[in-house]
Amino acid sequence: MLEKIQDATDSSLKYGKKLIRKKAIENIKEKLEFAQKKETDFTKEEMRKMIAKEENKILKGLGTKGALTAILAMFGIANF
Repeated sequence: MLEKIQDATDSSLKYGKKLIRKKAIENIKEKLEFAQKKETDFTKEEMRKMIAKEENKILKGLGTKGALTAILAMFGIANF
């Protein structure tokens, strides 16, 4: 039983991280388009750093309360 709960938690966290990563990549693409640059103008390492920075910005934008509310909502717990 505990293993199933742990698996569900792990899959939920992976799903959340995947959504954040997709949003960060979309934001980076928009910024590159605005700057009239291409992804090929940067090395893989530079792109990874830009994506990591964007992920941190997204997480900070959510804030502690927003993140907590989202996590609780995923598990069906109401935040009072």
